[in-house]
Amino acid sequence: MSKKVCVITGCSDGIGKETAVQMASRGYRIGMVVRNSDKSRAAQKEIVERAKNDAIELFYADLASQTSVRDVARQLCEAFPAIDILINNAGIVKRSEEISDDGIEMTFAVNYIAPVLLTLLLLPTLEKSEAARIINLSSELYQKGKIDMENFLTPQKFNGDMAYANSKLLLIHFTVVLAKKLSSKQISVNAIHPGVLGTNAFREYPRWFTAVLNLFLPKPAEGATRVLKLATASEFENVNGAYISKTKIQNKLKRVFDPAQTIPIWENTLKILEIPDIADDFSEDSETSTR
Repeated sequence: MSKKVCVITGCSDGIGKETAVQMASRGYRIGMVVRNSDKSRAAQKEIVERAKNDAIELFYADLASQTSVRDVARQLCEAFPAIDILINNAGIVKRSEEISDDGIEMTFAVNYIAPVLLTLLLLPTLEKSEAARIINLSSELYQKGKIDMENFLTPQKFNGDMAYANSKLLLIHFTVVLAKKLSSKQISVNAIHPGVLGTNAFREYPRWFTAVLNLFLPKPAEGATRVLKLATASEFENVNGAYISKTKIQNKLKRVFDPAQTIPIWENTLKILEIPDIADDFSEDSETSTR
């Protein structure tokens, strides 16, 4: 029970599962936030066997549902006295438009709304760690993103690739703003592009396409090693509000550090989630790349 705790979303396969294996091999107690499925239970068993660590616990959630995210956040807070590392790994790529039960386009619901809501709800438990780290998995495709504030999370004309890029750009906005608000706390928040990897992220595309694509891409374990480094290495101990491409801090992010964009995005997101601003509880006085 004295083990440090790492919560990872979407870790039934791909980079999430490999990250769970590597973190568990380091002795961490793992909270797997996954769907209620045989695949998730098989992944849990595999992680236990490969890491030789049986402190691997399942927490079921549908990340497209805000109600489900709230439920799993409550369960996590009840299960763990403190959370040391939160890795928002889960993500999807949609080929056709799909709207969640909350009325949000599915890519935005899973890739952006879910990690924002889960992170904010887990902050009190993260704060109980001596030095917590929040890691948001993003993508270099954020550079192609463009946020339409009038149609924030339900684009008028759906394009799967743009929806994905926009969701990753939004997640970086969230990373930057939250890092500033948490600057007085022992909690860091960073985003990482772990590299283009051979995962099932493009599972909605034809099988032959993903099979051929994955032949030429590095395995998920390589990306997991980069996430592990950000989660545990001392060199990132004082890094906060940064975007890391593989293992390098990128200090010049396009558009992301413009308050004219980040603040309205933050306020609109809180309004959608019906969560009060945490500005009263956390300081905004910080640099964006170091604590």
